[in-house]
Amino acid sequence: MSIKADNDNYLNRVYNEIKDVIGASFDIAIEYFDLQDGRALLVYVDGLVDRDLMNRDVIGPLKSPAFKGDLKLTTRCAHSLANSQQEFITEILEGNLGIFYDRQYFLFDLRKWEKRAIQSPDAENVTRGPKEGFTEDIITCTVLLRRKLKSVDFIIENMKIGKQTNTTVAVGYIKGIADPHIIDNVKYKLGCIDVDGIVESGKLEQYLESNSLASVSGIGVTQKPDIAVKRLLEGRIIILCDGTPHVLTIPELFLDNFKTAEDYYHRVFFGSFMRVMRILGFVISVSLPGVAVAVTNYNREMLPVSYIETIIKSVSNTPFPRAVEMLFLMIMMELLKESGTRLPKTIGSAVSIVGALIVGDAAVRAGIVSSPSVMIVALTAVSGFVIPNLNEFTTIYRLSFLALGATLGIVGIGVAIVFMIAQLASIDSFGVPILSFYRTSELKDSIIRFPLKKLTLRPQNIARGNIRSASSSGLDK
Repeated sequence: MSIKADNDNYLNRVYNEIKDVIGASFDIAIEYFDLQDGRALLVYVDGLVDRDLMNRDVIGPLKSPAFKGDLKLTTRCAHSLANSQQEFITEILEGNLGIFYDRQYFLFDLRKWEKRAIQSPDAENVTRGPKEGFTEDIITCTVLLRRKLKSVDFIIENMKIGKQTNTTVAVGYIKGIADPHIIDNVKYKLGCIDVDGIVESGKLEQYLESNSLASVSGIGVTQKPDIAVKRLLEGRIIILCDGTPHVLTIPELFLDNFKTAEDYYHRVFFGSFMRVMRILGFVISVSLPGVAVAVTNYNREMLPVSYIETIIKSVSNTPFPRAVEMLFLMIMMELLKESGTRLPKTIGSAVSIVGALIVGDAAVRAGIVSSPSVMIVALTAVSGFVIPNLNEFTTIYRLSFLALGATLGIVGIGVAIVFMIAQLASIDSFGVPILSFYRTSELKDSIIRFPLKKLTLRPQNIARGNIRSASSSGLDK
């Protein structure tokens, strides 16, 4: 048998093997094409490969008379070799162009697909600072980070997770600042994830958290590159997942939920004021309905006489206890919020606003609830919007405060506070307690923010090996 015939038989066998594995899908092209000295096999996913580049830089040069059998010297774009047919198929499914020639598996990175443009994230609007946000394309996300963090110590390592999806997950950190033990722990936990697929970083968060029943996970989430870079500079680790704009940050302290990148762009007094207002909004959102029920039911002597008269008049025609009124209004608030989120933007906001006005006014007029209850729940809802990252936490504990306040009064509120603090104190994020108290030098960036010239240290519980910041070294004298 001639060498040419033997090569053709081997090519046909490879064609059949690849056809059996992925040939059932209509969008996967598996084609022969003739060359000057034989045939080659072309394999790609239609829609993931740039056809213009493929014809111009690969197919055209290979079919030209100048081709002398050396594919490496003829093609006009970079390529690599797959070590096995399985690796060859995997890379093709990720969007690479594959060519089998001369018993070698060649791969060309000619990926091109439609992706969302860089936009400002709806959940993290700012009045000052960068407007750009992460997208679903992981390469675009890494580019946004590299533009802001031009350091040789910024490391991004990637891995594949999911037996069926083979999702690309990247771990980013700054070498020399991030804690090596936390880095190793994060990579170990990611490597232990054994599932069919990962399509969103929210699933990664649930696999990484230490306690699935805890009220908070100890893992932060952001869609803004400037916030991710700020966290990296503090010694934290970020996790990017292909297919989602939500980037995870590890570890996340509880106080970090009240900080935004915008705090550092404004002057010190306004930035500190807004941080205090977020903390105040958190306290109101969690405790106000429970405290209102506890005081009006058990400790009315704490209220002014004029306000007690107003309450008595308002509840005289309502059939339900105060706690039931609050629960009804809170449920309606959550339903309106959910409907406004799921509906299209053009009508979602209108439904939320009009629905709240109509339902609240109709409920008061019908005598189902009292007007003070509507006002309290409305203030609670507005306060909760100040800290959207803690929406799950505030919703759960708001109900807990209401239940204990309705049954035990002010004592129940005290029990709820102790229970909440005790649970938060029991949660750690990769070995770092989320209620970690900052040392004296780090209190300059806690509840209030000192001038940037004074912020010379990183959080010692996070960046344990390199706590001194390189910035402002000569400005604070």
